[in-house]
Amino acid sequence: MRRTLAALTMATTLVTGFGVAFAQQAQPPSKVDALQELMAQEIPPEKLDLGLQLVKLSGTGRAFDELLPNIADQAKNAFIRANPQMQLGIIGVVDRIAMSLVPRRAHLDKQLARTWAAAFDEEELRQLVEFYSSELGQKFAEQQPKVLAIEVAIAQEWGRSVSAELTRKVADELRAAIAAEQNALQGDIAAPAAPAPETAEPAPAPAQ
Repeated sequence: MRRTLAALTMATTLVTGFGVAFAQQAQPPSKVDALQELMAQEIPPEKLDLGLQLVKLSGTGRAFDELLPNIADQAKNAFIRANPQMQLGIIGVVDRIAMSLVPRRAHLDKQLARTWAAAFDEEELRQLVEFYSSELGQKFAEQQPKVLAIEVAIAQEWGRSVSAELTRKVADELRAAIAAEQNALQGDIAAPAAPAPETAEPAPAPAQ
């Protein structure tokens, strides 16, 4: 029993440490400062309500739907690695606790709403709500993730192509420069040495 508790304690430490490290890597200091500033802002309830509507209408909140399941999977893996013989029990406990945390999802949407409310004034927020409520706005919200994914793929392919071309051209120029330098050195070695200047004979002494 003591060994099991120690293993579970170690797994808890691993999960907590992973979460802290992940948060630190995912949020550079500048973004942390911006987040703290955003959370400290006083935003009227009316703007927050409009922001919440935009989180739902724009579909931006859907990007985080897999966040809790991913966290649960990471927790399972960490606890199971620390105590493999309890695998089934760990899976059941993590799933049950994760389900109990599902209502917390609404809190995330409210926090996301602050980003909209802080970025636009109330009239702009109303116009955005009107747009995303329209047929075109709904299509935009539906297609935006697909368009962004394709754009990312296009940009990655473009980057690979440009990187290959740049690497090839730099290598060609460097090879040409090295070859030219080697040819110049070989030319200097192969060239015959210039003959030494003839020494003039001394002039005859004047007659006595």
